[in-house]
Amino acid sequence: MPNCFPISRPHYAENVELDEAPKRVLIVMDALKDFSMEILEWVLNNFSFDTSSKISILGITPYLNIPLSTKTWSDRWGMDLEDLVLLLQKNENDFKYQKLGRLIHLCRKYGVVPEIRTEMGHPLRLLVIEQISTLHATLVVFDRYHDKKHIEYYAKKIPCNMLVVNHNGKAQLIKKVRCDVSQVESPSSSSTPK
Repeated sequence: MPNCFPISRPHYAENVELDEAPKRVLIVMDALKDFSMEILEWVLNNFSFDTSSKISILGITPYLNIPLSTKTWSDRWGMDLEDLVLLLQKNENDFKYQKLGRLIHLCRKYGVVPEIRTEMGHPLRLLVIEQISTLHATLVVFDRYHDKKHIEYYAKKIPCNMLVVNHNGKAQLIKKVRCDVSQVESPSSSSTPK
């Protein structure tokens, strides 16, 4: 499991400051791993958001067999914030749901309502590009579980700001651009991966 991305230096920008506040943030996580509050917290702490800003948390996963997909989907992935509040009220003393309380508190503190969703498909990198295009993301933040070759592929295909948050909680700016959401390449126009 990769901890950090030793992507060649020319792909790095020097700092994590962006020229403008992101309007549509997409946080891409591995849905087979535990939901990471740290990435959401890092994004909320480091960028300013207004009422028109939108945050989406996307859990991606390959096609799974029925028992495994039920276990994964029954967790926090794919729930609305209102559903999480109701679930937390019913199970407030359960350790599993205390993380949900932290998510709800964090979102209320910053005045955001994230969209949490799960997408399943193959190949994963085309699935991610399709979601970035569909959601018109201006900033994409990847968790540490995405490997180097996929990150480099995304950097070539996606014309918006890209970050990877590593295992130490430090962000690496992979690509810094002035984003034009109309330029995001759709999966149908991209070449099929090898």
